[in-house]
Amino acid sequence: MVESDRDGYMVYPVPTRFPNILGHEFAGRVVDKGSAVRALKVGDLVTAEEIQWCGECTSCRRGFVNHCDRLEEIGFTIPGAMAEHIAVREKYCWKLDEIATRLGNEREALILGAMVEPTGVSYHALFNRLYTWQLSNTVAVFDAGPIGLAALVLANAAGASQVIVFDTSSARRATATALGATHALDPRAQTGLNEVLLASTYGRGVDVVVEAAGAPEHTLSPLTTGQAVNASVIHIGRSARPTALTLESYQVRGVQLAGSLGHAGHGTFANVIRLIASGKLDLRPMVSARLPLAEAPATFKQLESRQDAKIILLP
Repeated sequence: MVESDRDGYMVYPVPTRFPNILGHEFAGRVVDKGSAVRALKVGDLVTAEEIQWCGECTSCRRGFVNHCDRLEEIGFTIPGAMAEHIAVREKYCWKLDEIATRLGNEREALILGAMVEPTGVSYHALFNRLYTWQLSNTVAVFDAGPIGLAALVLANAAGASQVIVFDTSSARRATATALGATHALDPRAQTGLNEVLLASTYGRGVDVVVEAAGAPEHTLSPLTTGQAVNASVIHIGRSARPTALTLESYQVRGVQLAGSLGHAGHGTFANVIRLIASGKLDLRPMVSARLPLAEAPATFKQLESRQDAKIILLP
Protein backbone atom coordinates (compact mmCIF):
# COMPACT_ATOMS: atom_id res chain seq x y z
CA MET A 1 0.00 0.00 0.00
CA VAL A 2 2.98 2.31 0.56
CA GLU A 3 4.96 1.27 -2.52
CA SER A 4 4.01 2.51 -5.98
CA ASP A 5 4.64 1.21 -9.48
CA ARG A 6 6.42 3.08 -12.27
CA ASP A 7 3.21 5.00 -13.04
CA GLY A 8 2.78 6.07 -9.43
CA TYR A 9 -0.12 3.76 -8.58
CA MET A 10 -0.32 1.77 -5.35
CA VAL A 11 1.16 -1.71 -5.90
CA TYR A 12 -1.25 -3.64 -3.67
CA PRO A 13 -4.46 -4.33 -5.69
CA VAL A 14 -7.16 -4.23 -3.02
CA PRO A 15 -10.17 -2.06 -2.13
CA THR A 16 -9.06 0.87 0.03
CA ARG A 17 -10.43 4.08 1.49
CA PHE A 18 -8.17 7.06 2.10
CA PRO A 19 -7.08 8.94 4.12
CA ASN A 20 -6.64 6.05 6.51
CA ILE A 21 -4.47 4.55 9.25
CA LEU A 22 -2.58 1.43 8.14
CA GLY A 23 -1.95 -1.71 10.21
CA HIS A 24 -3.93 -4.93 10.32
CA GLU A 25 -1.66 -7.51 12.03
CA PHE A 26 -1.79 -6.52 15.68
CA ALA A 27 -2.44 -7.34 19.31
CA GLY A 28 -3.13 -5.15 22.30
CA ARG A 29 -4.66 -4.72 25.71
CA VAL A 30 -8.33 -3.81 26.26
CA VAL A 31 -8.35 -0.36 27.89
CA ASP A 32 -12.07 0.39 27.61
CA LYS A 33 -15.23 -1.35 26.45
CA GLY A 34 -18.79 -0.59 25.50
CA SER A 35 -21.81 -1.47 27.60
CA ALA A 36 -22.81 -4.35 25.29
CA VAL A 37 -19.45 -6.15 25.56
CA ARG A 38 -19.79 -9.40 27.54
CA ALA A 39 -16.82 -11.70 26.88
CA LEU A 40 -14.00 -9.18 27.32
CA LYS A 41 -12.88 -7.12 30.28
CA VAL A 42 -10.49 -4.24 30.69
CA GLY A 43 -6.95 -5.60 30.90
CA ASP A 44 -7.48 -8.57 28.59
CA LEU A 45 -4.79 -9.26 25.97
CA VAL A 46 -6.37 -9.77 22.54
CA THR A 47 -5.69 -9.99 18.86
CA ALA A 48 -8.33 -9.25 16.24
CA GLU A 49 -9.48 -10.35 12.83
CA GLU A 50 -8.72 -7.86 10.07
CA ILE A 51 -11.67 -9.14 8.03
CA GLN A 52 -14.72 -7.23 9.31
CA TRP A 53 -17.57 -9.51 8.22
CA CYS A 54 -21.17 -8.44 8.76
CA GLY A 55 -22.69 -11.85 9.58
CA GLU A 56 -25.96 -10.91 7.84
CA CYS A 57 -25.35 -11.00 4.08
CA THR A 58 -25.86 -14.09 1.93
CA SER A 59 -22.14 -14.92 1.80
CA CYS A 60 -21.75 -14.68 5.59
CA ARG A 61 -24.88 -16.72 6.22
CA ARG A 62 -23.49 -19.43 3.93
CA GLY A 63 -20.31 -19.49 6.02
CA PHE A 64 -18.07 -17.58 3.59
CA VAL A 65 -17.28 -14.70 5.94
CA ASN A 66 -13.98 -13.86 4.20
CA HIS A 67 -16.08 -12.97 1.15
CA CYS A 68 -18.68 -10.87 2.98
CA ASP A 69 -20.83 -8.82 0.60
CA ARG A 70 -20.38 -5.77 2.85
CA LEU A 71 -16.75 -6.41 3.76
CA GLU A 72 -14.70 -3.82 5.62
CA GLU A 73 -11.00 -4.33 6.38
CA ILE A 74 -8.98 -2.91 9.25
CA GLY A 75 -6.15 -0.78 7.88
CA PHE A 76 -7.53 -0.88 4.34
CA THR A 77 -11.04 0.59 4.37
CA ILE A 78 -11.36 1.53 8.06
CA PRO A 79 -8.75 2.86 10.55
CA GLY A 80 -5.97 0.41 11.37
CA ALA A 81 -3.63 -0.44 14.21
CA MET A 82 -0.59 1.78 13.65
CA ALA A 83 -1.85 3.99 16.46
CA GLU A 84 -1.93 4.12 20.25
CA HIS A 85 -5.54 2.93 20.32
CA ILE A 86 -7.96 1.17 17.97
CA ALA A 87 -11.67 0.44 18.33
CA VAL A 88 -12.69 -3.11 17.36
CA ARG A 89 -16.00 -4.91 17.78
CA GLU A 90 -15.97 -7.68 20.37
CA LYS A 91 -16.93 -10.39 17.85
CA TYR A 92 -13.63 -9.95 15.98
CA CYS A 93 -11.42 -10.19 19.09
CA TRP A 94 -9.68 -13.31 20.40
CA LYS A 95 -8.05 -13.61 23.82
CA LEU A 96 -4.37 -14.47 24.14
CA ASP A 97 -4.62 -16.04 27.60
CA GLU A 98 -3.20 -19.41 26.52
CA ILE A 99 -0.12 -17.85 24.94
CA ALA A 100 0.50 -15.50 27.88
CA THR A 101 0.18 -18.37 30.36
CA ARG A 102 2.63 -20.57 28.45
CA LEU A 103 5.23 -17.83 28.01
CA GLY A 104 4.76 -16.19 31.39
CA ASN A 105 5.44 -12.91 29.62
CA GLU A 106 2.65 -10.63 28.46
CA ARG A 107 4.88 -8.55 26.19
CA GLU A 108 6.03 -11.64 24.28
CA ALA A 109 2.44 -12.87 24.15
CA LEU A 110 1.50 -9.61 22.41
CA ILE A 111 4.35 -10.05 19.90
CA LEU A 112 3.08 -13.52 19.01
CA GLY A 113 -0.51 -12.27 19.11
CA ALA A 114 0.33 -9.75 16.39
CA MET A 115 1.37 -12.69 14.20
CA VAL A 116 -1.88 -14.65 14.51
CA GLU A 117 -3.46 -12.79 11.58
CA PRO A 118 -0.80 -13.58 8.92
CA THR A 119 -0.51 -17.13 10.26
CA GLY A 120 -4.29 -17.41 10.05
CA VAL A 121 -4.11 -16.47 6.36
CA SER A 122 -1.79 -19.41 5.71
CA TYR A 123 -3.82 -21.73 7.97
CA HIS A 124 -6.99 -20.90 6.06
CA ALA A 125 -5.23 -21.55 2.75
CA LEU A 126 -3.71 -24.88 3.74
CA PHE A 127 -6.48 -26.44 5.77
CA ASN A 128 -9.81 -24.73 5.04
CA ARG A 129 -9.89 -24.13 1.30
CA LEU A 130 -9.54 -27.62 -0.23
CA TYR A 131 -9.44 -30.12 2.65
CA THR A 132 -6.79 -32.15 0.82
CA TRP A 133 -4.02 -32.01 3.41
CA GLN A 134 -2.38 -35.34 4.24
CA LEU A 135 0.51 -36.34 6.49
CA SER A 136 3.79 -36.64 4.56
CA ASN A 137 2.80 -34.04 1.95
CA THR A 138 5.65 -32.40 0.08
CA VAL A 139 5.19 -28.63 -0.11
CA ALA A 140 6.60 -25.81 -2.22
CA VAL A 141 6.24 -22.29 -0.82
CA PHE A 142 6.90 -19.25 -2.97
CA ASP A 143 8.02 -16.26 -0.84
CA ALA A 144 9.60 -16.18 2.60
CA GLY A 145 7.74 -13.19 3.97
CA PRO A 146 5.37 -13.58 6.95
CA ILE A 147 2.66 -15.44 4.98
CA GLY A 148 5.07 -17.85 3.30
CA LEU A 149 7.05 -18.48 6.49
CA ALA A 150 3.82 -19.10 8.39
CA ALA A 151 2.86 -21.65 5.73
CA LEU A 152 6.25 -23.31 6.22
CA VAL A 153 5.86 -23.58 9.99
CA LEU A 154 2.26 -24.78 9.73
CA ALA A 155 3.13 -27.41 7.13
CA ASN A 156 5.89 -28.78 9.34
CA ALA A 157 3.58 -28.82 12.37
CA ALA A 158 1.00 -30.70 10.28
CA GLY A 159 3.44 -33.45 9.30
CA ALA A 160 4.89 -32.39 5.95
CA SER A 161 7.77 -34.57 4.79
CA GLN A 162 9.44 -31.71 2.90
CA VAL A 163 8.92 -27.98 2.61
CA ILE A 164 10.83 -26.28 -0.21
CA VAL A 165 10.89 -22.47 0.02
CA PHE A 166 11.75 -20.11 -2.84
CA ASP A 167 12.73 -16.49 -2.27
CA THR A 168 15.11 -14.06 -3.97
CA SER A 169 16.33 -12.65 -0.63
CA SER A 170 19.28 -14.45 0.96
CA ALA A 171 18.31 -13.11 4.40
CA ARG A 172 14.77 -14.44 4.07
CA ARG A 173 16.07 -17.79 2.82
CA ALA A 174 18.23 -17.99 5.95
CA THR A 175 15.14 -17.33 8.08
CA ALA A 176 13.27 -20.07 6.22
CA THR A 177 16.09 -22.50 6.94
CA ALA A 178 16.05 -21.54 10.62
CA LEU A 179 12.30 -22.21 10.70
CA GLY A 180 12.70 -25.71 9.26
CA ALA A 181 12.66 -25.49 5.47
CA THR A 182 14.09 -28.61 3.83
CA HIS A 183 15.50 -26.43 1.04
CA ALA A 184 15.56 -22.63 0.76
CA LEU A 185 16.33 -21.71 -2.85
CA ASP A 186 16.81 -18.61 -4.96
CA PRO A 187 14.44 -19.10 -7.93
CA ARG A 188 16.75 -17.03 -10.13
CA ALA A 189 19.58 -19.50 -9.65
CA GLN A 190 17.62 -22.59 -10.69
CA THR A 191 17.88 -24.12 -14.15
CA GLY A 192 14.18 -24.95 -14.19
CA LEU A 193 11.43 -24.91 -11.58
CA ASN A 194 9.88 -28.24 -12.54
CA GLU A 195 13.26 -29.94 -12.66
CA VAL A 196 14.13 -28.71 -9.17
CA LEU A 197 10.82 -29.90 -7.72
CA LEU A 198 11.10 -33.29 -9.40
CA ALA A 199 14.68 -33.76 -8.23
CA SER A 200 13.71 -32.86 -4.65
CA THR A 201 10.79 -35.31 -4.60
CA TYR A 202 12.41 -38.28 -6.35
CA GLY A 203 10.41 -37.66 -9.49
CA ARG A 204 6.97 -37.46 -7.86
CA GLY A 205 6.44 -33.69 -7.83
CA VAL A 206 5.08 -31.64 -4.93
CA ASP A 207 1.69 -32.30 -3.34
CA VAL A 208 0.98 -28.72 -2.25
CA VAL A 209 2.04 -25.40 -3.79
CA VAL A 210 1.61 -22.17 -1.81
CA GLU A 211 1.88 -18.97 -3.86
CA ALA A 212 2.45 -16.17 -1.36
CA ALA A 213 4.72 -14.01 -3.51
CA GLY A 214 2.08 -12.23 -5.56
CA ALA A 215 4.09 -13.05 -8.68
CA PRO A 216 2.12 -15.90 -10.30
CA GLU A 217 3.61 -15.24 -13.73
CA HIS A 218 6.96 -16.36 -12.29
CA THR A 219 5.71 -19.02 -9.87
CA LEU A 220 2.53 -20.66 -11.16
CA SER A 221 2.87 -20.11 -14.91
CA PRO A 222 6.00 -22.31 -15.25
CA LEU A 223 4.54 -25.14 -13.14
CA THR A 224 3.72 -28.30 -15.13
CA THR A 225 5.47 -31.59 -14.42
CA GLY A 226 6.68 -30.38 -11.01
CA GLN A 227 3.19 -30.94 -9.58
CA ALA A 228 2.28 -34.38 -8.27
CA VAL A 229 -0.87 -36.22 -9.28
CA ASN A 230 -3.77 -34.77 -7.22
CA ALA A 231 -1.65 -31.80 -6.15
CA SER A 232 -3.22 -28.71 -4.62
CA VAL A 233 -2.20 -25.19 -5.64
CA ILE A 234 -3.17 -22.43 -3.23
CA HIS A 235 -2.96 -18.83 -4.43
CA ILE A 236 -2.63 -16.31 -1.58
CA GLY A 237 -0.42 -13.55 -3.01
CA ARG A 238 -2.30 -10.64 -4.54
CA SER A 239 -1.65 -9.74 -8.17
CA ALA A 240 -3.78 -7.85 -10.65
CA ARG A 241 -1.79 -9.08 -13.63
CA PRO A 242 -3.25 -11.80 -15.92
CA THR A 243 -1.59 -15.18 -15.42
CA ALA A 244 -1.12 -17.87 -18.06
CA LEU A 245 -1.55 -21.47 -16.83
CA THR A 246 -0.98 -24.71 -18.73
CA LEU A 247 -4.38 -26.21 -17.94
CA GLU A 248 -3.57 -29.43 -19.78
CA SER A 249 -1.07 -30.32 -17.04
CA TYR A 250 -3.69 -29.50 -14.39
CA GLN A 251 -6.20 -31.75 -16.08
CA VAL A 252 -3.86 -34.68 -16.74
CA ARG A 253 -2.58 -34.65 -13.15
CA GLY A 254 -5.89 -33.82 -11.52
CA VAL A 255 -4.41 -30.69 -9.97
CA GLN A 256 -6.73 -28.50 -7.89
CA LEU A 257 -6.31 -24.72 -7.88
CA ALA A 258 -7.85 -22.60 -5.14
CA GLY A 259 -7.73 -18.91 -4.49
CA SER A 260 -7.53 -18.16 -0.78
CA LEU A 261 -8.53 -14.88 0.84
CA GLY A 262 -8.57 -13.97 4.50
CA HIS A 263 -8.41 -15.76 7.81
CA ALA A 264 -11.87 -15.47 9.37
CA GLY A 265 -14.30 -18.26 10.18
CA HIS A 266 -13.69 -21.99 10.62
CA GLY A 267 -12.24 -21.34 14.11
CA THR A 268 -8.99 -20.32 12.43
CA PHE A 269 -7.87 -17.71 14.97
CA ALA A 270 -8.63 -20.03 17.90
CA ASN A 271 -6.75 -22.88 16.23
CA VAL A 272 -3.68 -20.74 15.52
CA ILE A 273 -3.66 -19.37 19.08
CA ARG A 274 -3.80 -22.91 20.48
CA LEU A 275 -0.97 -24.07 18.21
CA ILE A 276 1.21 -21.14 19.26
CA ALA A 277 0.42 -21.77 22.93
CA SER A 278 1.30 -25.46 22.53
CA GLY A 279 4.81 -24.54 21.37
CA LYS A 280 4.32 -26.21 17.98
CA LEU A 281 4.41 -22.83 16.25
CA ASP A 282 7.28 -20.63 17.41
CA LEU A 283 7.02 -17.67 15.06
CA ARG A 284 9.49 -15.39 16.83
CA PRO A 285 12.51 -16.34 14.67
CA MET A 286 10.89 -14.54 11.73
CA VAL A 287 10.81 -11.24 13.68
CA SER A 288 13.90 -9.44 12.43
CA ALA A 289 13.32 -6.15 14.28
CA ARG A 290 11.15 -4.56 16.96
CA LEU A 291 10.90 -0.80 16.48
CA PRO A 292 8.89 2.07 17.95
CA LEU A 293 5.74 3.12 16.11
CA ALA A 294 7.31 6.52 15.36
CA GLU A 295 9.80 4.79 13.07
CA ALA A 296 7.10 3.31 10.81
CA PRO A 297 7.89 5.52 7.77
CA ALA A 298 11.57 4.55 7.85
CA THR A 299 10.57 0.93 8.39
CA PHE A 300 8.58 0.90 5.15
CA LYS A 301 11.69 2.05 3.29
CA GLN A 302 13.71 -0.66 5.04
CA LEU A 303 11.23 -3.33 3.91
CA GLU A 304 11.69 -2.40 0.25
CA SER A 305 14.98 -4.30 0.26
CA ARG A 306 13.08 -7.50 1.12
CA GLN A 307 15.72 -8.51 3.68
CA ASP A 308 13.44 -8.46 6.74
CA ALA A 309 10.82 -11.15 7.15
CA LYS A 310 8.73 -9.42 9.82
CA ILE A 311 9.15 -6.12 11.65
CA ILE A 312 7.04 -5.50 14.74
CA LEU A 313 6.07 -1.91 15.59
CA LEU A 314 5.62 -1.13 19.27
CA PRO A 315 3.15 1.68 20.13
